[in-house]
Amino acid sequence: MVLERKGVKVDVRPVSSLMPHEETIPAHVERIASQIEREGIQRDPIIFDAETQTVLDGMHRLAAFARLGLEYVVCCPVDYSSKMLDLNRWARVYTPHDSKEMNKALFDAGISKRNTLLEAFTALNERRGGLAAISSRDVLMPAAPTDLDGAFAMMRALDEIALKSGWKEEFVPEEDVDVAIQEGRRVVVLVQRLGKDDVVKAARNKKLFPHKTSMHAVDPRPVAVDVPIEKLKSKAGAQLAEQLRLPEGKMLPPGSVYQGRRYKERLLLLNCS
Repeated sequence: MVLERKGVKVDVRPVSSLMPHEETIPAHVERIASQIEREGIQRDPIIFDAETQTVLDGMHRLAAFARLGLEYVVCCPVDYSSKMLDLNRWARVYTPHDSKEMNKALFDAGISKRNTLLEAFTALNERRGGLAAISSRDVLMPAAPTDLDGAFAMMRALDEIALKSGWKEEFVPEEDVDVAIQEGRRVVVLVQRLGKDDVVKAARNKKLFPHKTSMHAVDPRPVAVDVPIEKLKSKAGAQLAEQLRLPEGKMLPPGSVYQGRRYKERLLLLNCS
């Protein structure tokens, strides 16, 4: 039984039935799993495309549920084709120890063609640029033609170098790239414009994006289902959809802070427990 409140649908699905489209960070999965065990609840729902079962938000939470051996998860099916659901990108922000170290890493990854900022963003938005590495001093793109798969390979190579070299790595929304590059040593890496078909294809073919690549904006964004994980184990979970209640819910305006993060879309606090 699918419940609905203020346009938001809530359901319970087997963990194994939902298909992620991005990789996860193992240490982050472990932190979330530990938090879920400590709190004893599923705090926020997994958001997925109702037609294809592609997970759009909650890749790490889903992996944490699998890690804990929970068979069911509270989730919110959405219509991915809707114009109310936007697909954006995260940008990686690397802070190397010095610029020479970063320049070598970019050169070794094949990212060495100089461009203007306008040229780079035009190429990314027209899906013919692969990716761009942007700093306060330079804008570099791949020296050879690069598709999305090639861009992802370059991102993974830079992630590996960053981890081994002890660089600071952060993630910012694409609209905040201009702010992120203002600090001298920072280098921002952004892939070309993504399409919703890319996301579904990645999930279907199990050819996942690198972690923290896509960003989905859902308005209103459902949060705070607060369902005890004891109800999500095999026998109990199978019947949970029939037992959930869905109160009126509290709507928070855009710009509200929830669990330490500020959201640009409205938030709907469900409290289904």
